[in-house]
Amino acid sequence: MIAQKQTIVIVDDTPIDLQILIEILGDQYEIVFATNGKDAIAMAEINHPDLILLDIIMPDMNGYEVCKTLKSMPRLDGVPIIFLTAMTQQEDEVVGLKLGVVDYITKPFNPDIVRLRVHNQLELKRYRDELAEVGKTELDVQNQLRKAKSLGIMAGAIAHHFNNQLQVVMGNLEMVMDMYLPRGINPMDSLISAMQAARMAANISGMMLTYLGQAPGKHVPLDLSDVCRQSLLLLQASAPKSLILKTDFPTAGPVICANAGQIQQILTHLLTNAWEAAGDNQADIALTVKTVSRADISAWNRFPIDWHPLHNIYACLEVSDTGCGITDKDIEKIFDPFFTSKFTGRGLGLPVLLGIVRTHDGAVSVESEQGRGSVFRVFLPVSTDEVSCLPDLSATSGARQTNKVENFSKVEGGGTVLLIEDEALASIAIKMMLINLGFKVLEARNGVEALEIFQQRQDEIRCVLSDLAMPRMDGWDILIALRKLSPDIPVILSSGYDEAYVMAGEHPERPNAFLGKPYQIKRLSDTINRVLS
Repeated sequence: MIAQKQTIVIVDDTPIDLQILIEILGDQYEIVFATNGKDAIAMAEINHPDLILLDIIMPDMNGYEVCKTLKSMPRLDGVPIIFLTAMTQQEDEVVGLKLGVVDYITKPFNPDIVRLRVHNQLELKRYRDELAEVGKTELDVQNQLRKAKSLGIMAGAIAHHFNNQLQVVMGNLEMVMDMYLPRGINPMDSLISAMQAARMAANISGMMLTYLGQAPGKHVPLDLSDVCRQSLLLLQASAPKSLILKTDFPTAGPVICANAGQIQQILTHLLTNAWEAAGDNQADIALTVKTVSRADISAWNRFPIDWHPLHNIYACLEVSDTGCGITDKDIEKIFDPFFTSKFTGRGLGLPVLLGIVRTHDGAVSVESEQGRGSVFRVFLPVSTDEVSCLPDLSATSGARQTNKVENFSKVEGGGTVLLIEDEALASIAIKMMLINLGFKVLEARNGVEALEIFQQRQDEIRCVLSDLAMPRMDGWDILIALRKLSPDIPVILSSGYDEAYVMAGEHPERPNAFLGKPYQIKRLSDTINRVLS
């Protein structure tokens, strides 16, 4: 189905300017033009355009007069007007804005600026129109946005504090498992269970960060159909025997710039959600890969709610089922962390999916009818890059964890580490790990105390391990201060937040390494060995 072009009325009494605008916009939009104010009003009333480009300086009626008339016509209510002008005085802009003009485009025309400003205003209009069709106002969407933002802040804080506590659990358990087991007593089974539980808890906090769009991973050009085919081979082992899965993939493509493991997670969550919706009944699921135009992506039940399509073509991963369906009141909640209509489960599958989609500049939409099933569509921008190779998804699936404590080696040369950690229990656990690596440990609870210790004992300190989020001075402030005192001192920053999130932005100094909490002694050993080598 070919989407109907949006209509623009261009009003300008200068033929050359009119021709330039038609050349810039004519291939993408339906153009209606007028050379004077009276014709402009008539054309707008007949065609009911999506946007009006209006020159200010014209004979008979100037742009201000035409704008007043257009704004008084109920049929044209909500149609955005952009002024075309060679004037740059702020007084003229103020007059236009008071009349309800949404933007200005100055002459001579820059094609890229014209296209961008026109596109932005048309997208805003379509967004408002779609909201009006479902009975929502922009104010409603802003309440929802504030709620989502607050939820995101809460989720990030939970993950951060949760990981700090997990550091204590995993560090202590590992020490007991490796070194301090009493003779004749075998509590290993209980200790292994505790470690497995800690790892599961760490996975939950990782999923919370993914929900926030903080999922790390390199994005490369991928053939979406090939990724789905390979993922299905890995998913078949866990699928119920009653599952009937119909697939419809192109022979090749579409190509997206993505992380293969995360696309596999998206597919896993969608298919798991679909077959769980069937309950004890036969699960009929259809999996389709296709491309859609920007105009075909409806704002109805689309998430994130503040997302707008910026590309012309999107890849679409569609999963439909004939299961129990979702109630209207639940559709707005299914992407919230820990929400679930099921008796069991963590309720993080769809929130994780949404977080991954965020990192890929995409969106997900939902159509559902209670008792008749659901359709989930994931939209991802199409890439023009060439696919080099299909990654091995078997390495990312399952994320199998062994129960054995990995071997680690003591750091050659030993020496002293300055440990900066404001969580007392975490500091004790990390200190034990460092001692087992052959280090002496100097402890500081905050940045001020750390700098005092460093100035006094700088000559003996080989490395600094500092938490990132602390009162008074955070890890970045401490790093800057340490490098002023000793430019070559190796510094490792550690945090319960995701590395990509922590390292984003400009910083005058960068650490030698980053350790994401919770970490085990093998990773600590490898990291210190690397920064000291």
